[in-house]
Amino acid sequence: MDSAFSLREQRILIVGAAGGIGSATARVCASLGAELALVDRHAPDALAGQLRSQGTRVQSIACDIVNRSEVEALVARLGEIHAAVVLAADCPWDDWNDDDWDQTFRRVIDVNLLGTIHVVRSCLPVMAAHRRGRIVLTGSVAARMGGVKASPHYVSAKGGIASLVKWLARKAAADGVLVNGIAPGITDTSMIAGQDLSTIGVPLNRRAAPIEIAWPIAFLCSDAASYICGAMLDVNGGLSMN
Repeated sequence: MDSAFSLREQRILIVGAAGGIGSATARVCASLGAELALVDRHAPDALAGQLRSQGTRVQSIACDIVNRSEVEALVARLGEIHAAVVLAADCPWDDWNDDDWDQTFRRVIDVNLLGTIHVVRSCLPVMAAHRRGRIVLTGSVAARMGGVKASPHYVSAKGGIASLVKWLARKAAADGVLVNGIAPGITDTSMIAGQDLSTIGVPLNRRAAPIEIAWPIAFLCSDAASYICGAMLDVNGGLSMN
């Protein structure tokens, strides 16, 4: 009998698969037996090729999740989806007094929040039709405590994700779809490259490696998380303890 942590015979959509956490999540899910649909603005072909060479069934797809029609066409083309993980993120390190900050704000909200809504709105009917599904959204410690250094557009967007998880969880549970989120802390990815982010306030006193975020995501996609609904799982080294 398979372990409850197994993802065999599960088709998992990973949006934002080209990023540090996204690629780590793809590798972890592949190691647990999942079939993958890897999505980013530019198709993550190199990652897909690596996983395919290791025996994983995988598709590599380009999609701009800000474009609702693109997302809807993508989901329709994939057919049955057992789990969807939304990791796409935009986090400019700017100042809200910058002349173009209002335009930046709209882009950050579009990518982080509206794009996420486009994905889950398209996936929910597919999952509900099969009476089974998992959705994992990506929040942030920034939504818990105002961030370490992030600007208010990112903090606002991630706060929206935290609320969206609760709303979606209540909406989807009756159809057998479990919605949860993950709230990473300071994670060593390209998004924070060049930023002076101190870990002094982190009890573990270090950044997370992307794979340390990926394993909890895979857990939320599995049957081992079958009674977790509407949770925002903190993976932040103890920076925020709610």
